[in-house]
Amino acid sequence: MTPQAQADASYAFGLWTGWALLHSALATRRVKAAFELLLGPRFALYPFAYTVISVWTFWLVPVKEPEMSQILWSLPIAPKIILYAVQATGLGLVCWAGLSLDGAKLLGLPQMWCALRGKYAENRDINNDFSAHGAYALVRHPMHAGGVLFLVAAPRQTLGGLVFAVFGSAYLLLGTLIEEYRLRRELGERWNDYASRVPMYIPNLAKRQKRMLIVFVNSMTKRIGRGSRRLMEKHC
Repeated sequence: MTPQAQADASYAFGLWTGWALLHSALATRRVKAAFELLLGPRFALYPFAYTVISVWTFWLVPVKEPEMSQILWSLPIAPKIILYAVQATGLGLVCWAGLSLDGAKLLGLPQMWCALRGKYAENRDINNDFSAHGAYALVRHPMHAGGVLFLVAAPRQTLGGLVFAVFGSAYLLLGTLIEEYRLRRELGERWNDYASRVPMYIPNLAKRQKRMLIVFVNSMTKRIGRGSRRLMEKHC
């Protein structure tokens, strides 16, 4: 890698780090509390404003970063297909996690709709919004796990893409650790019980498959039992 490419990569990584600091700062409890005092009932619009600012600044970084289109690797067709499947799995996990939660509320869309109608929806409550179903019954941080899976499985990578993949993976992993600490503090024993059953990132597929097999066998046993009773009643 040339000195110019190293400088460009460092500059781009710095831009992404700046975005991460802004994104994280706006999500802290102190900043939210300050805006809640300032905005009053209109604080219900904060999640939507947070989403807009995050998306706009996320778009702004690639616009401002230097051109880094150098291809670092491009794999043959067979491993490329496998890695594309891995990336699709990661995206699927992220989408599944969004559906498992109230993704629209997370983005602030219902709150914005209520505001347009002259009403203000209630703020999110971690105790009410906490979910242990769907993707969150598979792993504790499915959005982060899916994001990392998508980033690290690129079959074709440029220098700019690698900078973003390294930044994104590190940011998601750090965010996982911070979220673990925050949720353990806010949910207490409820979180500890959940964490003891559900892995952080890597699903325990063997245990899950065993549980699904037991459910399937029990279901089939009940159906066979009901069918046998109906057959006997028919001939009696």
